Amino acid sequence: MSASAYDVSIFGTSAFPRVLALDDEPNMRAMLERGLCNLGFDVKMLSDVRAVAQTIAEWVPEAIVVDLRLPSINAFALIESLRRITEVPILMLSRAFEAEAKVRALMCGADDYIAEPFDWQELAACVRARLRRPRLEKRDVVSYADVTINLSQRRVTRRGKAIDLSAREFDLLVALARHPEHVFTRSQLLDMVWGINSDVAPATVETYICYLRAKVDSEGMRLIHTLRGVGYTMRLKP
Repeated sequence: MSASAYDVSIFGTSAFPRVLALDDEPNMRAMLERGLCNLGFDVKMLSDVRAVAQTIAEWVPEAIVVDLRLPSINAFALIESLRRITEVPILMLSRAFEAEAKVRALMCGADDYIAEPFDWQELAACVRARLRRPRLEKRDVVSYADVTINLSQRRVTRRGKAIDLSAREFDLLVALARHPEHVFTRSQLLDMVWGINSDVAPATVETYICYLRAKVDSEGMRLIHTLRGVGYTMRLKP
């Protein structure tokens, strides 16, 4: 890959959109920073994912680029957590194309998946195309059937009746409700809700599904289903 100066006027803007990029590899960080800066972006590079939330709050990026191969955290879980705090476009970079990884990235909330080798102008075009698309106001409410989840208040109601959930039960419900009909394995839910570095046993997911079902499904039609040998899903029919 090679980065070169680029006339950003072809995108119809002379602005310098703020792009936050996360990559653990020093050479790749330097290449990304140089390449994106040359293509008309204001770039901030991070290698420590623990600084992401604070950077988003203080610097307010307009797009985020995440390397799939982050060693300290599962990139898919990171994207899922980013979607709880920002609605800006998120692009995942991968060292090689993997169809399963692409599907998972998109399901977790990424807007695009780009595999190496990529052309710098193509990457810039993808970012700017996402920036041009009108975005909704931050989704503060997730709803499915008669369940309503207020993300900022961390409040859940069903048929207007409040349901008291623990922090982990709430996050698990959000993961299921954001993608109704999709079947998640225990491993996927562990990554999305507990995190890749957690030492929680896979059986814990089943335990929390039971907790969640006892609280949410006690107020109406069963919504949280177990597909034996496959995983878990939220949907109207078994």
